[in-house]
Amino acid sequence: MAGTRGAALLLLLLSTSAAAAVVGGEKVCDKGWECSGSQFCCNETIGDFFKAYQFEELFPKRDSDLAHAARFWDYKAFITAAALFEPRGFGTTGGKEMGMREVAAFLGHVGAKTSCGYKEAPDGVEYYGRGALPVYWNYNYGIVGKGIKQDLLNHPELLEQNATLAFEAAIWRWMTPMKRKQPSAHDVFVGNWKPTKKDTLSKRFPGFGATMNILYGDAICGKGSTDKMNFIISHYQHYLGLMGVGRERSEDNLDCGDQSCGRLVAVTENSEKASRERGWSSPTSPILRRLRPPAVSITATVAVPAGRRDGKLVIKAAAAGSKLAADSVCSQLFEQEIEDSISGSRSSWRIRRRDFASAILLPFLIPRINISIAAEISDASIIRSGVRNVLTKAKAAGVLRLVFHDAGTFEIGDKSGGMNGSIIYEVDRPENTGLNRSIKILRKAKEGIDNVQKVSWADLIVVAGAEAVALCGGPEIPVRLGRLDSSIADPTGKLPEETLDATSLKTLFSKKGFSAQEMVVLSGAHTIGGKGFGSPIVFDNTYFKVLLEKPQTSSTGMAAMVGLRTDWALTEDDECLRWIRVYAEDQARFFDDFRDAYIKLVDSGASWRAA
Repeated sequence: MAGTRGAALLLLLLSTSAAAAVVGGEKVCDKGWECSGSQFCCNETIGDFFKAYQFEELFPKRDSDLAHAARFWDYKAFITAAALFEPRGFGTTGGKEMGMREVAAFLGHVGAKTSCGYKEAPDGVEYYGRGALPVYWNYNYGIVGKGIKQDLLNHPELLEQNATLAFEAAIWRWMTPMKRKQPSAHDVFVGNWKPTKKDTLSKRFPGFGATMNILYGDAICGKGSTDKMNFIISHYQHYLGLMGVGRERSEDNLDCGDQSCGRLVAVTENSEKASRERGWSSPTSPILRRLRPPAVSITATVAVPAGRRDGKLVIKAAAAGSKLAADSVCSQLFEQEIEDSISGSRSSWRIRRRDFASAILLPFLIPRINISIAAEISDASIIRSGVRNVLTKAKAAGVLRLVFHDAGTFEIGDKSGGMNGSIIYEVDRPENTGLNRSIKILRKAKEGIDNVQKVSWADLIVVAGAEAVALCGGPEIPVRLGRLDSSIADPTGKLPEETLDATSLKTLFSKKGFSAQEMVVLSGAHTIGGKGFGSPIVFDNTYFKVLLEKPQTSSTGMAAMVGLRTDWALTEDDECLRWIRVYAEDQARFFDDFRDAYIKLVDSGASWRAA
């Protein structure tokens, strides 16, 4: 029986990998959780040619007790993060060999950073835990955090607590131009970038050498054949050999020793668009001016494996003779190019900049990992990845409706119903008409996610609803994971009927533990979908603005009912009307209150797995 299930799953995956369609005159393919909705998904995916055993061969020392973050990096973290970028071409551009070469190039940079201090590439002892592509400077934490939808400005520790997020941030940097009008490392490697005449005269050509120019600038390039540059190249070539491509396939333009480090100019549409979307901030931008760098004197409690020195370690960044001082020299190799326009002595600024980089690097040397938080972040990242592969703005309203109809059955009195995934047994009920389509969409995501880790229907629906809101321009909503699924349907008659007046609605919601204000703000979810409140794919406060207007009249003289009867019933109650006016005038307040009410809603009646 187990073999039959395995064969059936294999056939399902194979059939999924063959799914293709034509959208806007362009062929797009669907290969499940790893890659869908893109022309790049028609090529072999990273999971097709890069397996867990190969990751082990590339990083054989990562779990050594000598490593600073033993048992932190793993294949699951990498492939989960990579899946977010494969539809954009990461590892899926230009055929299988180009995909393998790009993965080797990216991991070559990662490997070089995590074995700092050794002249030989992957054959020596490699120290891991410093981050995949370390991020320096507070404004860059803000930029990268915005790119991966994480608050890294206030919580940079996320990159040391979770390997998936660390890889996600690194791949985002690889795929995204780091300066305005500049190509990304991905573009120059796969050949999307075409050098200008100035680039040609400066000996800047597509290839691995140009990726070093973009990532490190004059810290590496334009200095001839140096150990630092050759150290990075040796990782790339070594990984090509281990992956079966061969060192000889490293192609031309391998180094950047003779390249001038002026700005490479993006002449590809993708790079220019990405640069605009990224919202680049210069070192003198307001976000930098309002921030203060942390002190560079740091005290850390170090958990040391058996046989190593115990106790507290007090480290001053760049202190003479300290371990970190040696690493700060190493960190110069990875310091990204910055146009210094800050007042003061340039030489003294260089010292401060190096010290600050060392301080930023310290968390990667000595990770303080909260296992429960890190595991939950990892789970959420995998679920989000699977959801994003199947969710579109047109499908967002239906997915969000699933959340309300699953959680809306909860009642405080008998503790029945709630966010428990029982909606999958309730699609035949009249009030749930049409929800089978949304369940079908999420079932497709669930099949892919379950191949990596098991996810309950309740957690999947909660994350999908939050993603639907954010996709349509609404607030980012953090959600707790760990809900258990019900094996039976919830009792009937628990959802509000469309004929209820305001008083009846308030009574019903109070039985579920919600105030009139929370009822009103949750009703704002009707701003998306086919209810007629503004754009069906834009989450904003139009719902409340429309409610303050008189219903439009049709050509027959009868009121054309935008929305449901219960929507307009809210305007007939003074308390509800007061909140409608608040949210009509203040969208930010609506977003904040909706976020809080959503979190309360999806926790209602939930049963949680043991920690």
